[in-house]
Amino acid sequence: MEHIRLPYKYDAYGKPLFAQVSWSTSSASPKPIALVFHAGGLMVGSSSIVPKTQIDYLCLLGFAVVIPNYRLAPQVSGKQAFEDCETAYDWAILDLAAVLEKHGVSLNTQQVVAMGHSSGGTLALHMAGKKQVKAATAFYPSLYGSDKTTTIHKPTNAPPFCFAKDFVPNDEDRAAISPPDHEVSEFQLGAPPAIPQARNKWQMHVIKNGLWAEIVQPDGNLAALDPMTRVSAHWAPLMIVQGELDSVPGSDRSLVKRAEKELMAAKVDFQLEVVPGEGHMFDLAPIVGSTDLGPKWQAVVRGLDWLVAHVSM
Repeated sequence: MEHIRLPYKYDAYGKPLFAQVSWSTSSASPKPIALVFHAGGLMVGSSSIVPKTQIDYLCLLGFAVVIPNYRLAPQVSGKQAFEDCETAYDWAILDLAAVLEKHGVSLNTQQVVAMGHSSGGTLALHMAGKKQVKAATAFYPSLYGSDKTTTIHKPTNAPPFCFAKDFVPNDEDRAAISPPDHEVSEFQLGAPPAIPQARNKWQMHVIKNGLWAEIVQPDGNLAALDPMTRVSAHWAPLMIVQGELDSVPGSDRSLVKRAEKELMAAKVDFQLEVVPGEGHMFDLAPIVGSTDLGPKWQAVVRGLDWLVAHVSM
């Protein structure tokens, strides 16, 4: 497997935003493009947290996998993060082929799919309606952020947020969260074994206390972050893969059931895959797809195969 990092856009300070591009050398045929968007609530995360097993699976089936890092709140709004991902799509179909040609790789830019995890799943939904993608798979997406009655707008005692202490950033913390010389587009998750940094502690505090929407989209334009306000029959075929026990705000089962009803009513080609006994981010552990090939990995494979089934290799 080959992996390179390429700049696809520059922030307000002229610093690059990178995309990880991966492919297999096992075939010389033109490769369809899989755009993959990482998790992190639009506040943390990077291409590095997308499971390697999933990247490898798609590459071995012939895709070029493109994982853009997008700018994170609070230096930009969620709407601007969505715009970064739209730019990454445009770059992938207009500019990437010339770069990869130097590596002996040919792209089929007419065959593009989208996928993502959590908030990245929401970005995949956005692409299903906004761009010319053949299909999309959203793993446990955040849904209905514009509806202020939903769980993302309320304090939560769901794990892991219930274990987080309240955190009010001091001046040093604020400088780390919003550095003066670049807009943050890559940041670690706070999960073990990583040591939580100020940004991680702040993110947990924000979600625990129901403050996510006002932090991520301070102008109140929450519809910009809610693809479900734009559902139509013109959407690309879509699959949602969801843990049965997911209780993370914005991703709980009741919202997925609501989305299923609305997508089916709009005559979107839609499938729902529910993973028994699993919660949020059930697939991000490195063992899923390597040593653990059981129900979790099989559910992931069904989500990945959904993308494969909708492109011409």
